[in-house]
Formats: sequence, C-alpha cells, structure tokens
Amino acid sequence: MNNSQKGIPLEGKFPMSKYSRVKILLDAILLLLASCSGYFFKKGNLTFEEIYIKFIPLYLGCWLISSLLTGKFKNNDEVDSFLERLKPFFASTLFFLGMLSVFIYGFRLEVSRFIVFGSLGIFLVLEILFLSGNYLPLFMPRGKTQRNTFSITFFFLEFLLITIGFLATHFLKIGSLEIRDSYEEVLLLIYFLWFLNGLLIHRFYIPRERNYFRMIYPFIKSNFVTLSMASIIVFGFKTGFSRLLVFGSLMVYMVFELLLITIKFLDNYRKNIDVPEISLFEAPEVVQQAGGIIEKIMEKERVDVEKTAIENKDFSSPLVREKLKNIYLNPLPEVFRFVDEKVQLDSIDILKAEVIDTGNLYNVEVLPEESMEFFMNLNRINNFRRLNKYLVEVNKKMVDGGIFVGKFEPCEKRNYYFKKRYPHALAQILYFFDFIWHRVIPKLPLLKKFYFGITRGKSRLFSMAEALGRLYFCGFEVISLEHMDQFVYFIVRKVKYPQRDVVPSYGLLFKQKRVGKGREIVYIYKMRTMHPYSEYIHQYIYDRNKLDEKGKIKDDFRITNWGKFFRKLWIDELPMIINWLKGDIKLVGVRPLSLTFFSTYPKDLQEQRTLYKPGLIPPYYVDMPSSMEEVWDSERRYLEKYKTHPRRTDLSYFFKALANILFRGAKSG
Repeated sequence: MNNSQKGIPLEGKFPMSKYSRVKILLDAILLLLASCSGYFFKKGNLTFEEIYIKFIPLYLGCWLISSLLTGKFKNNDEVDSFLERLKPFFASTLFFLGMLSVFIYGFRLEVSRFIVFGSLGIFLVLEILFLSGNYLPLFMPRGKTQRNTFSITFFFLEFLLITIGFLATHFLKIGSLEIRDSYEEVLLLIYFLWFLNGLLIHRFYIPRERNYFRMIYPFIKSNFVTLSMASIIVFGFKTGFSRLLVFGSLMVYMVFELLLITIKFLDNYRKNIDVPEISLFEAPEVVQQAGGIIEKIMEKERVDVEKTAIENKDFSSPLVREKLKNIYLNPLPEVFRFVDEKVQLDSIDILKAEVIDTGNLYNVEVLPEESMEFFMNLNRINNFRRLNKYLVEVNKKMVDGGIFVGKFEPCEKRNYYFKKRYPHALAQILYFFDFIWHRVIPKLPLLKKFYFGITRGKSRLFSMAEALGRLYFCGFEVISLEHMDQFVYFIVRKVKYPQRDVVPSYGLLFKQKRVGKGREIVYIYKMRTMHPYSEYIHQYIYDRNKLDEKGKIKDDFRITNWGKFFRKLWIDELPMIINWLKGDIKLVGVRPLSLTFFSTYPKDLQEQRTLYKPGLIPPYYVDMPSSMEEVWDSERRYLEKYKTHPRRTDLSYFFKALANILFRGAKSG
C-alpha cells in the first residue's frame, strides 16, 4: 500500500484536516475584523460604499490564494523557533499585498490605500497574536505548552504610546488632531516599523532585570533600528513624508516608552523593599503587645528572656576578646570598650563567633543556621535595602540567647554629621534636603518607588524608635545602647523567632484591639502619632522611663513632633468617630483599653467597665486627674452616676469635658 492509500498526505500536498479548517475559519474572521477596523478608522462608520462592496471578492480571493500558496494554515506546533513560526504569516501578507497592488494599480481601482494597507497591517497583528502559537496558542494540542514571553497589556500600552506620539507631533505641526489624508500613509509607516521591530527585538515584553541598562537595552535597540529604517525610507526613497511627523512621533514615543519601563523597573525594586504598602482607605490591625511581651506567632518554643549566659562552651577562650581588641575594633577603641563591658567575651566559643563589615545580605545568608553565639556587623543597618529580611537572617543564624552587635544612624543624630563637616548655616540647609530625601520621600506612596529604584534602599534614615522596634519585631531584645558621633551602637540578644503575620504601624491610620462591653474585643481606629514599629518597644520604654503622674510613659521618644501636635488638637482621636458611627462605642464613657492596660486595673473596676460600652470622651477630661489612682477614682464616679442616670450623666460630662478641652488645655494622649 502506498503512502496515499495509508492516509498519509504526499509531500508538498496540503492536508485539509479539521484542525486546518478551524484555522481557515478563524483567519477569515480576523480578516473581516481587520477590514472593518480599517474602514471605520478612515470613514468613521461601517456603511460600506459600493466600490468596496465590489472589491470584497477580489480581496477574499487574494487572501485565499496567498494563504494556500504560503502554507500558513499548516500545523506548526512542532516548530520551536520564534521566527520560524512567524515566517508564513509575513510571507502570506507580502504576497497578499503584492497581488492587491497589481489589481488596484492595474485596473485603477478607486479605493483608499489607508483602508487597504491599514487593514492588512491590523490583520497581520491579529494573525500573529492568535494563530502563530507564540502568544495566544488557541490551537495547540493538549499537553503542549509554549513559553509565553508576550504581554498583551504591554502591547496595547505600546500601541497607545506610539499613537499618542503621532497625535502629539501632528498637533504640534498643524495645530489640530484631525489627521490629513496626506499624513495617513505616515501613520501606517510608523505603525508598521514599530510593530515589526518590536516583534523581532523585544517581543512586547519587559524582562525582569535587576540591572536597569539591561532592562532598557532591547527597547533602545528597537528604537534605533526603527529610526534607521525610517531614515532609509524617508531619505532614500524620497517619499515626501514630513520629517517632523515621522521622526518627531518616534522620538516622543521613545521618551514615553523609556519612562514606562523605568516606572516598571522602580516598581520591581520597590517590591524588594521591606516597606509596607500604605493605603489611605484601609487601616491595618496593629497588635498591642500584652504586658510588653511580644505574642508568639510561630509554633516554636519561646526562649527564656532572662537568659544571660551562653551554655555548652566547648571552645571558649580569650581569643574572641583579643581579636576584637587588636584586629576588628582596633581603630574603634570606644566601641570595643562598650562591647567588652556588656558581653562576657571570654566565654564565647571562637568557632561560633563572626565579625563582618558588609551591607551585602549574601554574607549573612551563607552562614549555617543556629550556629552563632556572637555576631557583629560593623556596617550600619541603614545600608540594607531589605532591613527586616537582614535582621531575620541574623536571627536564624543565632543560637537561642546569642548576642548580636551592630549600629545604625538615627535621623535624630543625622544633623551631627553635617555640623561636624560644614559651617552652621550650610549644615542646616544640607540637613534639610538630606532629611527630605532619605527620610520623607521613602515614606510617600508614589515617590518612594523612585527613591528605592535610585538608592536601592541604602543610607535610608530611621528614627530611634523605628530602628529599635524593627529589632524587637525580628526577635531581639536590647541589652545596651551607646551613642557615638552620629551612630547608635546596640547589643541585643535573640529571645524569640521573628514576627510573621502581624502588620507594623506604618501607615497614618491603623486599628487596635480594645476591651469593650462584656469583655468583647472591638477594633478602635486611631491616627498614628508615633514612629513606625513603636508598639514593639513599649515594655522597653516602660522599663527605662516608667510612668508620670497621669499614667503616661515619661519622655516617650516614640511620639513624633507632628504626633504631639495631633494629640494637642485631638486630631489623632478623630478616626474613633468611625467606631462611634458603627456603634462600637458611645460618645461619652470610659476609654476603651488595650488588654495590657486593662489587666493593670483593679478587679472591681474591670467588672464595672465591661458592663457598658466604652466612650469617645472619657470622664477624666472632666476631673483632670494627676495620677493613675485619681484616674480610677474618676472612672468609678462616672460609672456610678451613669448607672443611675445614664443620659443626664453623659450630657453633663460632655459639656464639662468640652469646656476643659477648649479652655483648660486638656489634650489627647
């Protein structure tokens, strides 16, 4: 039996399989869509003129002949080459264009070149997208996949940019957006060159490169080739096209394209920065640390906080101390003194100690996990693009109770750097711009992308509270701090594993758990008045500064300058109106407390408080107490009165509190 009898097509014959028939049908649909699009762009409607209706049989005939002769309907799923998949479609389009040109000019048909050639351009784009198998492989057999390096979103963004570039240049040239007939061919030329070079060079896909120049190189190359081809056509063939329109459109497009890619590049860098996204319309929950001890998040056992000595020292010796003194910290005797006073260096295993000076995370990642009793990095933590990841990595490398020594530059000390090097007036000016660049801009939702893209997060400024808060957040406890020049050196101990699924107080608006009526938990909205991560050092600040006579922490450096202003004017309390409208609290009543402070109240007062809803305006704004005991007495008096006459009590307390706020300086916080 010969091949044809076996059902295998002879070489060179075109197999009209069911698969090919579907392709032909879809190709015809794409041709119809492209023709209608070209006509609509030119005429502004789809009411076809008689000449175009008569032109349809010739149009379809040329399409069918060019398609069959070039074999573009053959199954090309086995072809791996990108260009090999495109060849039959380009060949068919050129053949199609040639035949149409012969008939149009040979018979002098009165049809628009813009409609004919523009339709063919649109048709070629649709074919490549839907039939080539490179981008939208609708006809690929099951089980076969192709690597998709094409972004349909980016393709249409590019198309929009090239169109905007042309329209902007057109408007600049003649002062109108209405395209003249003589300029339609210019637009077609620009579309053709843009699509051809984009398809062959960058394939309308933005690579995920960490190097900016590698990322933009294919696009610069594509634009250079496009300009070169345009130059050959305009000057070589003396087409009479407007040079301003051709080259101006391409240049405007190139600027917009590079800007788009730059934004994408900066956005990629922003995703590698451990700065939470700030939303003006959402308030993340901030965990209040009960009793000042951070809640356990991971399912591993917590290390004893009071552990002060490192056990199992098989290789403990004076070598660690001698190396620090004579080698690593020889230029920094004050730093050595600080470490030597606070850490028992002679008891550290020499095989479990590491001293580095680097801002590269890789030098920490390569260390064995849970292997370090002593770890010191002389490079400031401000130079780590992803600070939390760095601190987590250090935590993973430390044994339980291991000592970590490092330094950071707080924004409160940054002014010292400039005063030491420049005259006072110049130092103040330089400090102002430095603060804006390294402290303010990294926190703004839009500008921070540019900042992190340019600086890669290095030399970012943290407040004292944020730096310490990040250390606690990542599982460390502060043993001692020392201020030297503009730096703060810290000695911390690993006491737990890092936090994972909690949200630090980074945005302006947040919500906290509070004890409500019946001991139910309510989420109270607040406007942040403290530095980020401040909630994680509550116990640390309390142990150092204690409370003042009004029950507030003394000299609380966690509060920002604008936070003090907010508290003075009650601005930070305004979001609690949301809770009032929701019915979580009432207008007047005892202030909703965190679990931490609620547990410090007398048992009888705890029971009284949870009988009623908490309030927005607390009773101590009426009595103006000066100690914690007086605060408790003030709340007891209010609750007793409210139990007997609720409405009259709230009304009386409201006006008295309002008078104290306006005339006696009562303030929030």
